[in-house]
Amino acid sequence: MSFFSETNLPGIGKKINCVTHSKEKVSLILHNDGKRELYIMDKNNEPLAGISLLDEEARRFGAFLSGEVFKPKSLESLEIAMEKIKIDWFRLESDSPVIGKRIGGLGLRKKTQVSIIAILKEDTYITNPSSDYIFTEGDTCVVLGDPKNFPEFLNIIRA
Repeated sequence: MSFFSETNLPGIGKKINCVTHSKEKVSLILHNDGKRELYIMDKNNEPLAGISLLDEEARRFGAFLSGEVFKPKSLESLEIAMEKIKIDWFRLESDSPVIGKRIGGLGLRKKTQVSIIAILKEDTYITNPSSDYIFTEGDTCVVLGDPKNFPEFLNIIRA
């Protein structure tokens, strides 16, 4: 995991320091006039290498880094898959037909391809509730699945 810190540089701009996941140190100085200086630092925080970029150069380089211009195929596939998976919250009202019933006895996942990944109860929560969990009024079901299947899930949990 990386770590970032920011420091204001009065009259100059801002300095951003980063320690990457592999413990490498990078410093970026953002000048008020748009110029950027990027430095790779050694263990003593002395520059090993550095470059200076004009505003337009930095923006174009940033577009490459962010994946805006080129996105690796593995990320494109992941994004397409994630478009079909959503998390949503559905609260059980007092007239819900599932109140007092066990999750396992309803066959929700089998009927709807929607999984209950947590139950929120006032200020507590139950992650991955067991099939023995009994629904109570006010439970909020946190569900995961294809959003096109959510209406069928709602037909079962709502009167």
